[in-house]
Amino acid sequence: MSGTGWRITVVLLLSALGAAAQAAVVEPALSAAEQAVVGRQIATLKSATDRQVAEEWSNAKKIAELICRPAALPVLKKQAKGVDRVFLGTDAAASLTLDSNQRLTGSGTFRTPQGWQDFTFSCEVNPETGKVTGFETKPLPARP
Repeated sequence: MSGTGWRITVVLLLSALGAAAQAAVVEPALSAAEQAVVGRQIATLKSATDRQVAEEWSNAKKIAELICRPAALPVLKKQAKGVDRVFLGTDAAASLTLDSNQRLTGSGTFRTPQGWQDFTFSCEVNPETGKVTGFETKPLPARP
């Protein structure tokens, strides 16, 4: 095989190994209680399309949207005046990390009358109940 042929073979092999390594990254499983809470919350979504989309979310996104976000708003309202909206995570998969079925970490943003503020958070969940036991935030520096 020529030098170029070997290089192409090596690149293809490395690409395949990289894809296999990404596929091998497995999120922690949700506990039975967390699955029940998530299932109940998804069932309340109005449209079949919304329910289908939510079912396909990663476990991290399910925990963020359906368990942690409702607990985040009251915490953030105590920390900043006028908070009325909060989002946990972004479109980037790396913005949420389900460390275990007990802890979600990531970044988010909340809205006040002065505008949007970015923050990082950790959300502790009791896997036996599917309820939040702690939600902590750290504000990020203001955007220039």
